[in-house]
Amino acid sequence: MAATATQQIIANGPRNLVLKYTIAGTTGDTTAGVLVDVSALDSTIGASLKLMTAQAVCTGFSCALAWDATTNIDLIYFPSDADVTQDFSRFGGIPNNAGTGVTGDVVFTTTGYTASGDGGLIYLWFKKS
Repeated sequence: MAATATQQIIANGPRNLVLKYTIAGTTGDTTAGVLVDVSALDSTIGASLKLMTAQAVCTGFSCALAWDATTNIDLIYFPSDADVTQDFSRFGGIPNNAGTGVTGDVVFTTTGYTASGDGGLIYLWFKKS
């Protein structure tokens, strides 16, 4: 089974959205798999999320997140075997700047997910606009 993400909603209020993902599987990378499905969380969000903070630990693989669109727009990259925290709140967060075909979703792509011992956690803090 390729790398999959299991979502836990930490907070989903009128202004803030905090999500936790557990990445697991036995072998195989995922390419542009939906991580954040905004329509399933709140139909009023659309493409108006801003990424404020991201934290991840990826063991044995790296993971790239992108804003989903006709041509996905890179959002953040988490290297293999590192504990990474990025805080974008000092300048108002990273808005969804994807062009055509914007869905508001965030997709993930793993690289090097090859063993059953690979796995990770991703925490995402969003501001709703």
